[in-house]
Amino acid sequence: MKLFVYLISAMFMINASFADDHNDTSAGLPEGGFSTFHVVAEDPYAYIDFLKANPAALAAGGGDMVGYCMTMTGHDYPGEMFIWNAYSDLGKALSDGFNYNPYGASKQLKNMRKILYTAIWKPITPFPVNPGFERVTRVTVKPENLQKFLMMTEKLQAEMNAAGDEFEMGVLVAVGGGSKENSLMVRGIAPDGKSFGELYERGYSGKAPWGTTLAAMQSLIDVVVRDSHEQCGMLYTAE
Repeated sequence: MKLFVYLISAMFMINASFADDHNDTSAGLPEGGFSTFHVVAEDPYAYIDFLKANPAALAAGGGDMVGYCMTMTGHDYPGEMFIWNAYSDLGKALSDGFNYNPYGASKQLKNMRKILYTAIWKPITPFPVNPGFERVTRVTVKPENLQKFLMMTEKLQAEMNAAGDEFEMGVLVAVGGGSKENSLMVRGIAPDGKSFGELYERGYSGKAPWGTTLAAMQSLIDVVVRDSHEQCGMLYTAE
C-alpha cells in the first residue's frame, strides 16, 4: 500500500520538480499515455500475424498507434506478450481505450490467447514511440532519489546518442495497474537484438564513454523487481 501511494503522489511531485529542474515553468511530464493488454498467447507469432491481418480489431481501442511487445527473455510464463495502445492524453486512454470489448472477440481470436490484465501507463520522462528490441526493468527508487534517477536516465540516453549509439530510454508509471504493475517501468530501446548486444559488449568492456553515468543511474535503484527483454513492433497507426 505504501508503494501504491508513493507512485500516485510521485506523478504530481515529479511534474512540479521537473519544471524547476529544467528551468522552464511551462515544462512538465510528457503528454500522452499508454494502455497495455496482457495475454498468454498460444502462439505469439501467429497471434501477431492475425492482428496485422485484422486492423479493425486494433482500431476499436481508439489508440493513435497500436503495437505489440513479446517477451524474449525473463518470461513469467510461456507465450507472454501484450498489445499496447498509445494515446495523446490519458482522457482518451481511459475512455476510448475501453471501447474495445475483448470478451466480444471472434472465437478464432479468443482461442489464440488468454486474457490476463490491462494497465494504463503515464510516461514520466520523454518517451518517443519507436518500438524495437527493448530491455524492460521494473524497479523501485526511494522518493528522495526519484527525480535524480529520472534525470540520470535522460543523461544516459544523451551520452549514448552522442557516442553514436542508437538508443532511447523512457520511464513510465502505472495508473491503476493493480498488484501486477506497482513499480516504475524503465524501457531501454535499440533497433534490434544485435544492436543491443553490441551495447552490452561496450558497457561490459569498461570503455564506454557513458559507463560512469550508467553506474550512477543504477546506484539510485532500490530494488530490481523484474528484468526482461522484449521484441516490440508497430501494428496499426490511425489515419
